[in-house]
Amino acid sequence: MLISVHGAIGSIKRALVPVTWTQRASTFGVSNINHVTYGNSVFVAVGDSGKMCVSQNLGVTWSSLTSSFGTSNIWSVQYGNNLWVAVGSTGKMATSVDGVNWFQRVSSFGTTTILTVAYYNGFWIAAGVGGKLATSTDGLNWTQRTSSFGTTFIYDISYGTDKWVAVGDAGKLATSVDGISWTQRTSSFGTDRIREIAHTPTGYAVIVGNSGKIATSPDNITWTQQANTFSSTTLEAVAYGGNGTLVAAGFSGKLGTSRILSSVSNDAWVQQTSSFGTTPINSVVFGSGTFVAVGQAGKIATSSG
Repeated sequence: MLISVHGAIGSIKRALVPVTWTQRASTFGVSNINHVTYGNSVFVAVGDSGKMCVSQNLGVTWSSLTSSFGTSNIWSVQYGNNLWVAVGSTGKMATSVDGVNWFQRVSSFGTTTILTVAYYNGFWIAAGVGGKLATSTDGLNWTQRTSSFGTTFIYDISYGTDKWVAVGDAGKLATSVDGISWTQRTSSFGTDRIREIAHTPTGYAVIVGNSGKIATSPDNITWTQQANTFSSTTLEAVAYGGNGTLVAAGFSGKLGTSRILSSVSNDAWVQQTSSFGTTPINSVVFGSGTFVAVGQAGKIATSSG
């Protein structure tokens, strides 16, 4: 769930960065970690049973937090405009101004599980089970919208090339210029689930999902399938590294990297050793020169080159 920031990277041809990964102690024990994000110089990871932890030293050490979710699973966390927002099962949502102290909020989802939350330029979007989607201008007060997904689950939302993009089950993908009115697009995934989307500063987009599928787009509308080097392994995460590097990861601890060559193309994906063994990787994020990957059984790993 990376959020793009406008800027120019031009044609970047640099060496692949996240090759060596180091496992870290997460404080989650054997509980699954579902998502990790970066903001305001800290990493925050969230997961099953309301667990949450924070790192203030580039993912090396992690401290457990009290999340206000009780034992409900937390599925996503995001930072924007000096606010953290976390979302999860049974419509629960919480906010924090420092990433450490969390307060429960009313989400407008009722008891429907929220799977993702995203932020860009003063605007928040949350979405999840049953195609539900809501927007907010402050992260505190939320309004339900019509998503165009029907009852299909929405797994991720991101912003790039002047558009919001939402992805989900059955290969569904939709775009919106304002986050309120949505138009379904052809994703090139067929009926395979799309699990996550990442944008570069130029708006170049990458989506990943079931059957090891990866597709790219220069405009969020026309999507092209890329060579599949992950076999049939489900991909759960994709992240842009801020240095021309993309990382994709998923089931069986698989992780691969690719370089962005231009706003319309990238190199073939190269398999790397992730340090997760065969444990699924659920989320990857980049911040302050460091990639952080999280997954099942409480595993966390970092790579800075």
